[in-house]
Amino acid sequence: MVLSGLAQAEWHRYLVDNTTENTGTCVQVLDRAPYIAYYSNAGLKLACWAASGWEAETLDTRTSIHNGNPSLVFDSQGNPHIAYFCGTPWYTYWTGTNWEKEQIDTDTAGDFISLCLDSDERPHVAYNKWRGLIRSMLKYAYQDSTGWHPELIDSLGGADCVLRFDTSGRPCIGHCASYIGHALYYSYRTADSWVKDTILRERDDASQCYLALDDNGNPHISYYWAFAGDYDLRYVDRDADTWRIDVVDHGTQTSRRGTDNCMVQDEQGTYHISYHAHNECQVRYAHGSFGNWQVEIVDTVGMYDCRTSIALDRDGYAYIAYCDEVEDGALYLSVQQDLTGVREEQTRVVTTIYVRCRFFRSGPELLRFLGDARYRVRDPIGRLVASSENPISAVLGTGVYFVATQTETGPALFKAVLTH
Repeated sequence: MVLSGLAQAEWHRYLVDNTTENTGTCVQVLDRAPYIAYYSNAGLKLACWAASGWEAETLDTRTSIHNGNPSLVFDSQGNPHIAYFCGTPWYTYWTGTNWEKEQIDTDTAGDFISLCLDSDERPHVAYNKWRGLIRSMLKYAYQDSTGWHPELIDSLGGADCVLRFDTSGRPCIGHCASYIGHALYYSYRTADSWVKDTILRERDDASQCYLALDDNGNPHISYYWAFAGDYDLRYVDRDADTWRIDVVDHGTQTSRRGTDNCMVQDEQGTYHISYHAHNECQVRYAHGSFGNWQVEIVDTVGMYDCRTSIALDRDGYAYIAYCDEVEDGALYLSVQQDLTGVREEQTRVVTTIYVRCRFFRSGPELLRFLGDARYRVRDPIGRLVASSENPISAVLGTGVYFVATQTETGPALFKAVLTH
């Protein structure tokens, strides 16, 4: 792995949407124009680039911010299709004149969801159903002339699921047992049944995976690894019947790298991965193949809810969408070339002030310290436990919390330790 700063690419950064709090992105590029489907506190939205700037439309106000990303694809006519979570899995598509919506499954499922169109442009989705607080099950559904046909295909798996079709047209899914780390799986459909390969076992700590298939239909998966002091972006591919594991960007307890990853392959067989370096508050970009990776720092963001996604245009330039928690979930796009006609945001704050640690005796003492600043407080695994819209109180217990604030002097991040 070679860390190259910004030396190998000039990244152009664009503010797409800061009118809502956003998270969960899926970027695609059609005729060099980027489109981004994303969740917001106003609902499911779709932003697209036009010569006059960014245009965003709210497609479904019933949904909001969730763990996973929506899934966006285009058909052969250039019409967008999106699968998303709204209590249950839903599907919306543009007919050329209006948006149509369909419920895929009545089951409470679909927080993680992935959409593909088959050779007849019929939609297929893989999605998860929660099994307790952190474990998950894998479901699959396809649409024909009679409607949607959902099925449970695995009672263990489904977290961070990604669906792709191989060269023979069979569905293939990369997925994890849990969203915080455990087993990593690769499932595919045969003529008779579903087959599951266990790449990493239950006692391992893989999560947040993303699947790409090469031109021969072979699977390649990026994932986040957190075990025994290693917090890495890793990559695995299948060579004949053997799964090969590679470390793309090694991290430690204080430099965790690889969350919110997304991967695509270009025409030359090079893999491109966007991801979040959590503790270092960076969006990163890796490109290469097994045993040969280069890593670049794309932008500086908050510690949580980055939710990157990546796509390539026809010339092989990378487009990375992500959200910045420090700026109230503002949606950004970084591109390896200038988007003519789009005004680049010149007031972008790319340096985050980070204070290592502060001690407080209680929640109210922390509240007094924060004063009138806008803030978010998260626990060590990233759950939002308090914000300036929902002020903290004495019920915030003893322990470690991470606080992101926004004041007139700029953003700041610090660790708060409540001692009583």
